[in-house]
Parts: sequence; structure tokens; C-alpha cells
Amino acid sequence: MPEPITQHGIKIAGENPMIILYRPGSDDIVVLVSMWTARYSPVGSGRALLIWADPGESGLGSAAPIGIYTDNPEEAGPPVPARFVEVSGGDRFHRISCVAATTTIELEWRDVLDCFQVTTRLTGFETSAVACPCAAADVRVNGVAARGEIHQPEGWFGSSAALAFAETWREI
Repeated sequence: MPEPITQHGIKIAGENPMIILYRPGSDDIVVLVSMWTARYSPVGSGRALLIWADPGESGLGSAAPIGIYTDNPEEAGPPVPARFVEVSGGDRFHRISCVAATTTIELEWRDVLDCFQVTTRLTGFETSAVACPCAAADVRVNGVAARGEIHQPEGWFGSSAALAFAETWREI
């Protein structure tokens, strides 16, 4: 006998990979990246790159980006207009390039360790995503690689560099 189908309304569907780089040998964050891709949301689709890089510790100096880059033409104000290009090499690598005026930010995840589904309950929402922790990752700004290392802690995604696909948010 087939199982019944349950339908739920969705608030957002997309991807949200991240990279957190730490000062080697420490727990001090030097680069924090969250890449949001909305494939569906009540306000449309688009991408937003949220990034913070410590100018000195990351080695990027005055080129260290801090802010939000987006391709959503409805945005005005602090977000920086940008274009995005995404290339996937299966389990070997995943690369997203963000080009804004004179700045190019390249994000690369390499060597997928495993893939699994994560489900969480936040205030008023249930989220699920296919999480793929990675053994290596890079953040480059105008061709210069940020200094830092990923951590592979137990639990959560298992790496501070993780791909997150098929992310959905639904109200509960």
C-alpha cells in the first residue's frame, strides 16, 4: 500500500554553502562566508554573498571584503550589485565566483567528505538541507588566497567548509 503524500507550504528553497577559515592553530575566525541562493521565495529568486574577512589575519589587507554582494536588482543601499558564476565538478570541487565592479571573490569547496540530510527546527520554522562537508576550501579576492584553515569538528556539518543544497524552510 503506498504511503500518503504530505504537502507543506515552503517559505524559501535554495542553497546556502559556507566557508569559515580560522587562523592556523587557533579558533580565531579570519574569514566568514555565507552564500545564499534563493531558487524560490515569496519575493523572487536571487543570490546574496555575505562575507567578512579580517584584513590583517586573512592576508588580504585593504582588499578584504566586508559586506553583502547580490544580483537581486530590487536591492538598494548597502548590498553591492554583483554577478555570479557557478561551476560544479561533482565530489571533486564546487566553485562560485562573484564579480562586482573591480572586485572578484572566488569561493571553492573541494573533496566532499560525505553527504547527508540535516533537519532543524528554529523559532517558527523547520529547515532541511543536503549537507556536504568538505575537506578543503579557498576564498580568493582578486586572485589572492585568504590565509586560514578550515576546522572539522564533530557534529553539525562536520566541517567549517560545507555545501548545502536543496535547503528548504517551512513554517511550523
